[in-house]
Amino acid sequence: MAAQRGMPNSSLRVLEEALGMGLTATGDARDTADAVAAEGAYYLEQVTITETSEDDCEYEEIQDDNFSIPEGEEDLAKAIQMAQEQATDTEILERKTVLPSKHAVPEVIEDFLCNFLMKMGMTRTLDCFQSEWYELIQKGVTELRTVGNVPDVYTQIMLLENENKNLKKDLKHYKQAADKAREDLLKIQKERDFHRMHHKRIIQEKTKLINDLKGLKLHYASYEPTIRVLHEKHHTLLKEKMLTSLERDRAVGQVSGLQETLKNMEIGHSYYVTEIKVDRSCEKVNTPERPTQKSLREAREQNKCKTKMKGNTKIMVCEVDSHQIEGFLE
Repeated sequence: MAAQRGMPNSSLRVLEEALGMGLTATGDARDTADAVAAEGAYYLEQVTITETSEDDCEYEEIQDDNFSIPEGEEDLAKAIQMAQEQATDTEILERKTVLPSKHAVPEVIEDFLCNFLMKMGMTRTLDCFQSEWYELIQKGVTELRTVGNVPDVYTQIMLLENENKNLKKDLKHYKQAADKAREDLLKIQKERDFHRMHHKRIIQEKTKLINDLKGLKLHYASYEPTIRVLHEKHHTLLKEKMLTSLERDRAVGQVSGLQETLKNMEIGHSYYVTEIKVDRSCEKVNTPERPTQKSLREAREQNKCKTKMKGNTKIMVCEVDSHQIEGFLE
C-alpha cells in the first residue's frame, strides 16, 4: 500500500517540477475527495461561458440645466436643498457609470493538461491520465484543492503558441498567394515580351513597306518621261496608220480603176477587131456608121488620152497584166 502511494506521489512530484510549482494541502481537500467518490469519475469538457454585456443596461441621464432656481424665489433653505439633491444625483450617476473590472481566472493544472493533450490529439494518453487522475482522487491520494492553478507564464506561452500557429498558417497562405502571384507575373511578363516583339516586328515591316513604296514611287517617276515619249510615239503611229489606210484606200481605188480600164481595153480590142472587119465590109459596101460603133470609137479615143497622161508617170496602161494587178492587191 505504501508502494502504491509512493508511485503516485513521485509522479505528482515530477508534474510539480515540470509545471514549476508545488502542491499545497488545505483543509477542504478531504470533503472534496468524498464528494468525488460519491459522484463517481467524470471527464472534463471545454465549455464557453458568455458573460452578460453591460451595454444592455439602460441609464437615465439627468441634465444639469433642469436644476435652476425659479425666478422670484429667494429662499435660502430651498436653494440649499436643491443643491444637495443635485449633488446626490450626480454621485448616484457616477456610481452607476463605474464598470467593474474583469479579472482573468487562471486555469487549473488538470484542465491545462487535458486541453494540451486534446489539442495535440493524444486521446489515449488523455484517457489514461483522466482514469489514473480520478482514481487517485477517489483513493484520497491526491486532492483537488492541492493542485492549484497554472501560472500566467504557461497561459501566455499557450496563447503565444496559438498565435504563432495562426501566424504560420497565415504565412503559408500568403506564401502560396505570393507564389501564385509570381507565376502570374512571369506569365504576364512573357506575354508582354511576346506582344512587344510582335509590335516591333510589325513596325519594322511597316517601315520596310514604306521604304518600298517610296522606291516604287521614285521608280515610277523615272519612267514618266519614257511613258510620255511612248505616248507620243503611239499617237504618231496612229497618225501614220491613218495615213497609210488612206493611201491604201487610194491605191485600192486606183487598182480598181486600172482593172476597169483593162476590162475596157479588152472590150475595146475585141470591138476594134470587129470594127476593122466592119470597116472593111463598109468600105466594100459603103454603109453608114452605127451607134454602137460610134460609142466604141469614142471610148477608144478616151483610153488613148488616158494612156498619154499616164505615160508621163511612167505607167503604161496597155502593158499592165491582170496577174500583176492581183499581186498588187495582195
